Amino acid sequence: MYLQTNLKEFATAEELQNYINENENVMVCCGRMGPMCIPVYEVMEEFTEESDYEHIKFAVMAFDNPEAAIIRNAPECRNFMGLPFTMYYR
Repeated sequence: MYLQTNLKEFATAEELQNYINENENVMVCCGRMGPMCIPVYEVMEEFTEESDYEHIKFAVMAFDNPEAAIIRNAPECRNFMGLPFTMYYR
C-alpha cells in the first residue's frame, strides 16, 4: 500500500499526527499512483530541493490506506471531489 515517491510516507494516522506535532509547516498529499496525483508528487519532490521551501515538510499518504481516514474524513476535505487530497498543517 505504499506510494512510489521519494517523499516521506506515513503508514499510520499516529505517525502523521506525531510528524505534524514535531514540525511547524507540513504539507501532506493523500492520493494514489495515478495521472492526477503523480504530477503533484513530482512538484513536491522538486520543492524539497528548493531553499524557498525548506521550512515546509512534504509528505504523502496512500489514499486507500484505512489509516488515511484522518485526512479523507477531515472537515476541511468534506467538499473534495477528486484526488489527491492535499492538507496543509501549520
